[in-house]
Amino acid sequence: MDAAVAPLLVLGVTVAILLSTGLRCRAGHRNHCPYPNPVLGNVVPFVRNFHRFLDWATDQLAAAPTSTIEVRGALGLGNGVATADPGVVDHLLRAGFPNYVKGARFAGPFADLLGSGIFLADGRLWSLQRKLASYSFSSRSLRRFSGRVLRAHLHRRLLPLLAAAADSGEAVDLQDVLKRFAFDNICGVAFGVEASTLLDLGEEDGGGRGRRRRHDAFFKAFDDAVEISFARMLHPTAVVWKAMRLAGVGSERRLREAICVVDEHVTEIMESEERSRRDGNGQHLLSRFAVAMEEDEGSELGAMFQSPEAKRRFLRDIVVSFVLAGKDSTSSALTWFFWLLAANPLCERRVYEEASSLSDLHGHGDDDHGVDDEGGYDELRGMHYLHAAITEAMRLYPPVPINSKVAAAGEVLPDGTTVRAGWFSDYCAYAMGRMPRLWGDDCREFRPERWLDGGGEFVAVDAARYPVFHAGPRACLGKEMAYVQMKTVVAAVVRRFAVEPVRAASMEAPPPYEMAVTLRMKGGLPVRIRRRESDAGRH
Repeated sequence: MDAAVAPLLVLGVTVAILLSTGLRCRAGHRNHCPYPNPVLGNVVPFVRNFHRFLDWATDQLAAAPTSTIEVRGALGLGNGVATADPGVVDHLLRAGFPNYVKGARFAGPFADLLGSGIFLADGRLWSLQRKLASYSFSSRSLRRFSGRVLRAHLHRRLLPLLAAAADSGEAVDLQDVLKRFAFDNICGVAFGVEASTLLDLGEEDGGGRGRRRRHDAFFKAFDDAVEISFARMLHPTAVVWKAMRLAGVGSERRLREAICVVDEHVTEIMESEERSRRDGNGQHLLSRFAVAMEEDEGSELGAMFQSPEAKRRFLRDIVVSFVLAGKDSTSSALTWFFWLLAANPLCERRVYEEASSLSDLHGHGDDDHGVDDEGGYDELRGMHYLHAAITEAMRLYPPVPINSKVAAAGEVLPDGTTVRAGWFSDYCAYAMGRMPRLWGDDCREFRPERWLDGGGEFVAVDAARYPVFHAGPRACLGKEMAYVQMKTVVAAVVRRFAVEPVRAASMEAPPPYEMAVTLRMKGGLPVRIRRRESDAGRH
C-alpha cells in the first residue's frame, strides 16, 4: 500500500468509528452510562476493577437513577445494558421473555462443551427439552431416588471424610470437598453412576482406587472445560479465541483435550445407562430422557435428531448440562453459607439448635433415614430458620451472580432504558442483594430473620426481586432438589461438627471471589473440623 494513502485510510476508519459511536450515543442519550468514552467505552474502568468486578458493578448500578446502566464496548463492539431493577428483571424473564434469548454471546463460547443442551437452546428446541425436564423433576419417584442417592453419599463419603479431618486436626478445603460431593451426587441422580471423587473409606481396594482416578479425571477435565469456555466470554472479541482454536494453541488446546476426556467419560455413562435400562433400572434423569426420545420417534424432538449418532450426541449434551447444573451451584452456595455461619455465631447456634431438635423430634437422629421418605421431607420443610439462612446466604452470594440474555429486537424497557437488537441484557443478582432500596439499610448484613414472619415461618419474595433461581419460563427446575440437598447437608454437618475457617471469618473482611460461571472463593475455604461434644461422646 502507498505510504501516503495508509495514514489517510486509518484516519478515515477512525472518523467513521467515532461518528457511528457518537450517533449511537445520541440515539441512546436517555440511558445512564458511566464512563462513556467515545472510543474505549467502559473498557478502562472495567480492566481497573476486574479484581472486584461484582462490587464495582454494584456501585455503578446503585448510583444509576433506575438501577440500570448502559454498557459500551471498545469501538462500539459488545454494547448492552445491565440492571438491578426488579421491574426490568421481571420484563426480561417474564413479560418480554420471547425477545430475550441466549444468543451468540453465551452460546458461542460454550457450544463446544454444552452443544444443544438446555442451557444453550432457544426456541422450540429449548421448549421441548424444558417440557421433558419439567415432567422428570416433578415425579415423586425421582424425588425418592434422589433422596436415596443423597443419603448414601452423605453417610458413606462426606460425613466420614469430615470425621477423619476432625480426628486428625488437619485443615481441609471445604470448597473443594463440597464441589466433589455435589459432583458425585449429581452423577448418581442424573445418570445412576457411582462416582467417587470423594474418598469412600470402605473402597480402598484396587478397583475402588481405579474408579476414583477415572472419576477424578472427569471432574478435573470438566472444571477446566467450564473455566476456559467462560474465559472466552471475557475476550474483547471472539476473533481471538476462535483463531487460537483454529491454530490449536494455548487455552484452546487445553479445552480440546479436556472435552476429549469429558466425552470419553460421558460415553461410558451412556453405555452404562443403556445396560441399566435393559435391566429395568432406569430411575435417573438420563434414562428418562432416553426413554422419552425412544417413545416419541415421530415427535418434533425425534425429528430434530433422526440418526442414531445425532441422538447420542444430543443425549451427551444433556449429560453435560446436568453436570453443569448440579456440580457447582449448590457447592458454591454451601461454601459461602458455612463461611457466613462462622462469621455469625449466633446464627450458627440457631441453625444447630433447629437441626438437632427437629432431628430428635422425628426420631431420625444419626441413622441413614430421613430424606428417603415423606417424613424426611416434612422434617426438612419444618426447618424454617435453616431455609431462611440458606436463602439469605444466596441473597448475598448468589451461585450465579450475573445472568445474561441477548435482545432479539430493540425496545424500551419498563424503566425507560433503550435496548437495541443484538445488545446483551444482563441482570446482576449479586448487586440486587446489596441494594438498600430493595432490602433496607442492613442489606449487607447476614440476617436470616428478614425471611421469617411473626410466627417464625419462612416467607418468600417475588423471584424478580430475588432472581437466584431465575423466574418465568426459564425458572430453575431443580430449585426444590437444591434446597433439599443443601438443607440435608447442613443439618447433618452442623449437628455433628463445628466448621472453623483457618482464617477467622468476619463480615467486615469477606474472602475474595473469583470471576467464573459460579461465585467461588479465591483460594478455596480452608477449615478445621471439630466434633460437637455430643458427637465426640458417641465416637
